Amino acid sequence: ILVDEYQDIGPEEYELIAAVAGRSVEDEDRRLSLFAVGDDDQNIYAFTGASVEFIRRFEEDYKARPTHLIENYRSSGNIIRASNLVIAPAAERMKAGHDIVVNRSRKDDPQGGALERRDTIGRGRVQVLKDAGDELTQAVLAVEELERLSKLMPDWDWAKAAVIAREWKYLQPVRSYCEARGIPVQVANADVPNFWRLRETQSLVNWLRGRDRSGLQVSEIAEWIEAQPDGPWWSVLREGVNDFVTEIGDRDTDRKDVFEWLAEWGRDVRKRQTGLLLLSAHRAKGLEFDDVVVLDGAWEKRSNGEDRDAARRLYYVAMTRARRSLALMSMNARHPILDVVNDEAILIRSRRQGAVDVSDCKKLYKTLDVSEVDLSFAGRLAPGNPSLEALKRLAAGDPVHLKRQSDRWVVADRDGVVVGRLAKKFAPPAGAKFLHGSVYAVTTRVREDSEEEYQSYLRRDGWEVVLPELVFEQDK
Repeated sequence: ILVDEYQDIGPEEYELIAAVAGRSVEDEDRRLSLFAVGDDDQNIYAFTGASVEFIRRFEEDYKARPTHLIENYRSSGNIIRASNLVIAPAAERMKAGHDIVVNRSRKDDPQGGALERRDTIGRGRVQVLKDAGDELTQAVLAVEELERLSKLMPDWDWAKAAVIAREWKYLQPVRSYCEARGIPVQVANADVPNFWRLRETQSLVNWLRGRDRSGLQVSEIAEWIEAQPDGPWWSVLREGVNDFVTEIGDRDTDRKDVFEWLAEWGRDVRKRQTGLLLLSAHRAKGLEFDDVVVLDGAWEKRSNGEDRDAARRLYYVAMTRARRSLALMSMNARHPILDVVNDEAILIRSRRQGAVDVSDCKKLYKTLDVSEVDLSFAGRLAPGNPSLEALKRLAAGDPVHLKRQSDRWVVADRDGVVVGRLAKKFAPPAGAKFLHGSVYAVTTRVREDSEEEYQSYLRRDGWEVVLPELVFEQDK
């Protein structure tokens, strides 16, 4: 049996693995061989019941022989060295005395990587940006640092950079600032709509199903997609069709092959990074980026079930996502984790002189997913209802407005016609005013998607659902 991420198992997983492996079986020949891979320095899910205790007991439980995998194939030498310094004070570490090192093939590379020569300020060192002030000022300074690096690297790509925080509230002003400056930005906590369900994808599906025969030339699909309008989701679908054309070539195909391709391709595109990624440290686990900024805020907190080193391990996980550059923000002169860090691999910088304009950091963006809207709203409308015609005219990017209607919030088009109703649980952010909204996507539903007890309320077999993006501003 091979168990990966063993440091994240809890009591139930531990008992299951022990039972399957036959740990209590006296006859050794009847026990299964167990191979576990894990890193107690990356145990970050104590709040879900995971315990670092189990990986630390593994050697005793199974009379196992430990092997330390210490080569890092990702990060520059300075990032590795700084990360080692941060995690070193944690108690009862299994890797104590076995520091992570650069992998063998890169051991002669500069410790600061490519930036050691290109960046005359940081020279490839991990930068600690101190005295960043409050959450809004920190956001500006974090993005400014990434903008500075973007001018130094000819291969810079915002889709390979990330800003990581312990709590989402520290990322909100970063999103607002990026949107104001036209920096492509993506939020990891926003669920990308199901690609297959999008109106645009279903338009292609319905065209294929409406043909007299299932077979067709690949070039016919290419011609169809080129005749479609512009729009963000049309662009995504166009990319998928072009990939299909490139993969298959101009030959005969069948619509079922196109359906299978779209379904598979759509699953992959939902995971794609398209701009600067904003995410929590927990969501960052398992990911990697060229350039990373870790924000300050809430690193002194301890959640239920966590030991005193839990935040340090989470911070270590955030740091080790970086390949090329790493900047660590500190809003004050002191930081709960970084105060003990001082090394040649690290450059400690104070914030730039002068006032920092934070006026672009005060907007709150809320992209609603399918759990936050009334999915059956259009399905229940009577034939001829103005909302149905308004829905047909609506496209991704069109403006919508938020308004209260009886006991629910609804979204209306520019003419005031209601095009969607929000779920009961939806509420605007506390202490914020609505500025404007737009159509993020239009997705589709069919009668069978609804529970049987509610289907009698439906007036049609299929309908569309608006997923809006709403923008608010914090009150002063």
